[in-house]
Amino acid sequence: MAKSKLFYSKTFIKDLLIIAALCQTDHEAPKTARQILKEVERSWSEIFPNEPLNKSSKKNFVTATISRHVRDMNRSGLYKIEVHEDNKRGYYNARKLFSTAEAAAVTAMIYQTTSLSAAEKQKFFDKIKSATDIDGQSIVYGFGRQLKLDGEPTKNFSQCLCKIQIICRSIVEGKKISFCLRPNSASQNRTYRIAEPLAVVVKGGEFFLTAKVDDSPTPIDFKLRLMSELEICSDEFQSDKNFSLARHMSKERDCGEPIELMISFPESFIESVVERFGCGKVKSLAPNGNIFDGERQFRATILVKENECLYRWLRCHCDRVKTNFPNRIRQTLKKQLAMMISRL
Repeated sequence: MAKSKLFYSKTFIKDLLIIAALCQTDHEAPKTARQILKEVERSWSEIFPNEPLNKSSKKNFVTATISRHVRDMNRSGLYKIEVHEDNKRGYYNARKLFSTAEAAAVTAMIYQTTSLSAAEKQKFFDKIKSATDIDGQSIVYGFGRQLKLDGEPTKNFSQCLCKIQIICRSIVEGKKISFCLRPNSASQNRTYRIAEPLAVVVKGGEFFLTAKVDDSPTPIDFKLRLMSELEICSDEFQSDKNFSLARHMSKERDCGEPIELMISFPESFIESVVERFGCGKVKSLAPNGNIFDGERQFRATILVKENECLYRWLRCHCDRVKTNFPNRIRQTLKKQLAMMISRL
């Protein structure tokens, strides 16, 4: 049987290389037309080492050709290649294999398995992170961070994963959930809630359920570790098409006025600081000349908005992070921590 000419067509191979280059992108790692061209040329030279790319067709393949290929890919309905809002950064693949809920469920199952090592699990996490949306990536990052800290799942964290699986299943099935919410202090009573689950998010290294409840006009975030007796109800709900998880999370980040925050922390905590605030917000970073518990201490000046999200992060890491300036933040933190201790 004669082989199809399609598999011998160098134009066809060139198209496959373009598709491969475009599909291996996301919103955080787009590729410009020039980068795509170089990647296609490199792959082409490995297949046809003695034949330059542009000699394979009547028309030269240049960066201007990329946009036509993008239009053809999108017309097929199999791909969704978009132009980055910062046009200079090029193109990225906006269609992912996993939704936020699917990525959370798959990652949870991988995390709990005992047949894989921590390193092997992390490789799976990296693959899933590149195949989901930006909200799903934050979930996968939370699992990866916990895996890095603990090596293997702890009993308490495994219970948290079970809750995540129930929530993800209820989102997929479009059914409400009921749960008991444990109070933050002894002076409060346990409450039972029925909610419409929207997503599971990670903030400050802790998992939260974002859900709608009848007594609140806007979605509320519930700490998973304070939730118990979690069950899927028979009542169904229609997903809110106007709800945007990214917009919901950005409301807390965007409120407040920008300030210059000066903090001190050990050298091993530098990565966590940069991950939390981003390289663009860290104005200065240098050793402060002190050594504590055998580890060099660093000082950073960060441009950040003063809001509850910032205070929550500082409270969570008060054992490692010292707030140097402004003084009002130091005093507010002292009051908040003293109040928390008094409730223990």
